[in-house]
Amino acid sequence: MLNKTDALKEQILNFSEFPLRDTLLRAIEERGFTEPTEIQQEAIPFLCLNDSDFVGQAQTGTGKTAAFALPLLNKLKKDTKAVQAIILAPTRELANQICEEIRKFSVHERIRVESVYGGVSIDNQVRNIRKFHPQIIVGTPGRVLDLINRKVLKLEDATFACLDEADEMLDMGFLDDVKTILSELGTERNIWMFSATMPPAILDLIKNYLNDPKVIKIKKSTLSNENITQKCYVVKEMHMREAVCRLLDSVEDYYGIIFTKTKLEAKSVCDELNFRGFPTDSLHGDMDQKQRDFTMKKFKEKRVKLLVCTDVAARGIDVDHLTHVFNFGLPQDLESYVHRIGRTGRAGQKGMALSVITPSEMRKLGALERLTKAKILREKIPTLELLKDAMVRRTINQFEDIFTAIQTDDSVDASFDLFKDEFEDLDKEQVLKVLFKHTFQDAMERLDREPVIDANTERRASAGPNQAGVPDRNGNVRFFVNAGRDDGLTLKDLLMGVSDGLRIDQRKIRNVQLREKFSFMDIPATHTEQLVNDVNLEVNNKRVRFEPTKENRGGGDRGGRSYGGRDSRGGGRSYGNREGGGRDSRGGGRSYGNREGGAPRSGGSRGFGGNRSGGGNREGGEKNFNR
Repeated sequence: MLNKTDALKEQILNFSEFPLRDTLLRAIEERGFTEPTEIQQEAIPFLCLNDSDFVGQAQTGTGKTAAFALPLLNKLKKDTKAVQAIILAPTRELANQICEEIRKFSVHERIRVESVYGGVSIDNQVRNIRKFHPQIIVGTPGRVLDLINRKVLKLEDATFACLDEADEMLDMGFLDDVKTILSELGTERNIWMFSATMPPAILDLIKNYLNDPKVIKIKKSTLSNENITQKCYVVKEMHMREAVCRLLDSVEDYYGIIFTKTKLEAKSVCDELNFRGFPTDSLHGDMDQKQRDFTMKKFKEKRVKLLVCTDVAARGIDVDHLTHVFNFGLPQDLESYVHRIGRTGRAGQKGMALSVITPSEMRKLGALERLTKAKILREKIPTLELLKDAMVRRTINQFEDIFTAIQTDDSVDASFDLFKDEFEDLDKEQVLKVLFKHTFQDAMERLDREPVIDANTERRASAGPNQAGVPDRNGNVRFFVNAGRDDGLTLKDLLMGVSDGLRIDQRKIRNVQLREKFSFMDIPATHTEQLVNDVNLEVNNKRVRFEPTKENRGGGDRGGRSYGGRDSRGGGRSYGNREGGGRDSRGGGRSYGNREGGAPRSGGSRGFGGNRSGGGNREGGEKNFNR
């Protein structure tokens, strides 16, 4: 037999049937909301009709804010000056967003709400609380606790507490602050918690602070069968920014977020897009709150239509009607990919999730397809013909307003005569060619320089152990370098030149051997083509060439460095990792750490390396820089 809440829920098809005050229903209608999401349909009737603690588990982007804001507004007493509700959020962006949503829903109510968070002066927040006596406080745990300690914020009369994105607050280290804040509440209170996941610490919080809560779990929906189209484009790392620009060139309209893994990537991508004519802003942790608010205001008003940010910087950002989400590389945490692409394709709208990745990231695609239960289409970067056509069409569309204006009023500045005189000897076609070249030549020449930037992802099926460029079991390729010590090449020059050219950490360059006339080194196989074709290094006017060798040692991982290290018969010190250290039976050399199965060396070779597994014989005389 259905109880009152379940019976009502069975009948609800749209917002107008919720048990809310007329003023709230009018605000919902004015905002254009009609059909509730699943979490809203489950939570709103229950919270409106029951005085109970509540736990709602639903993923990001499912409308959780309205699920708790509407019942809360429905239950508040309008005339009291005391704080009746405290809402905790993990980030200042989310706190601001919740505050703004509550103001929009309460446009016909006499409700006062204030947001408080760190990163800005606390004095203004103290003044607003004392002056306006808000009934609802929305804030981050740290700032809320600070205001409590200052005796500015008093929660003993508060009857509602809501924790939004509780798992995010746990991840950010706010759990102890949350517990302290909850302990400030009076005995007659309801706690509502919303979280995408339920880790053990959150379950403990529920057990210790909530009283027999109603628990609603919304199953993760498939994100992309109908609403989101997922595509990926595989390019070399050096072409990733160019790939994003070409994808933007190929679409007529866009309003989206570009996700990067680091704030340095966010800045470089933002700079490149602005240089290429795509108005873009970035959001990162080095910005103060005023800058972040200004950036988000411009983006929400569509004064800029692209926002570049990291996953951390994007926490709490909730923008409707995004047409595109771009992934500048895939995140380390696959769940982050789900949260990223879930920002588009909302409320029945269509969305595009476009990922620009390197060949080494292709192995993650299968796991992502299993996670999202949807196909990620492998696509090629649009052709030059398509890109050039799109570029011309977009520019022509920008001229439409000018064409219309000239038809009604063709007056121009007097300096037009000087401009016209320069073209009087040209016919119409010649003038159009001048205009075309002035407008498009630089962009089209840039495209022509690299017609195809897609990476070759086809494996050579016939590759055998005696063929050049075959990776070892660690995924590294052995390279011959046509320069050595006699050419003036130093270890520092080689490592810096290669790491800067490939944009990789020097520690990924392994087993470097610097000899008199030439050198060897190991490089991750994913950078093979880039090293051969794109790294420019000169020593005393000699161009350094890199060629993959046929050597495939299949050795173990070699990490760290060992500095010094005469052979096992000498008396030098070795700072590597030598298993079963202690003094060698043949000499007085000290060993620090871990050499597995090290074979004897003869002569005076010096080893710069570490974690050597299965070492072989080396004849004296050469320097061996093993990384």
